[in-house]
Amino acid sequence: MSNTESTEKKIKTDDKNWTGKDIRQAVVAVALTLLFAIRKGPFLHAFLITSKYLLAYYIYGIVIVMLFIGLTKKPFKYEPTKKQMIKWILFMAAFFSVTQFIHEGFLTLTGQLPK
Repeated sequence: MSNTESTEKKIKTDDKNWTGKDIRQAVVAVALTLLFAIRKGPFLHAFLITSKYLLAYYIYGIVIVMLFIGLTKKPFKYEPTKKQMIKWILFMAAFFSVTQFIHEGFLTLTGQLPK
């Protein structure tokens, strides 16, 4: 086994272990997603709407990550690990929740949000 092969294997095995930094990043992404997905209103209605938004954000995250991996895996010759994919999905869900919140805020400020 050559030196580069052992280095690649070492990177792959090290990448499977979740470090404290990885866990903190995941927790922050989940917290941001939850924070920006919470909706107001009566408890049951707000809970159902918030759950719907959370489900949508994570489904969108999974779909976008799988699409990006499918489009870039062969040309760039890389093999993403499960940890990388999970982190990407969490980051995408956080991105979607924050941008949806900004969009709804803009519509509210300009009076365009339907009632």
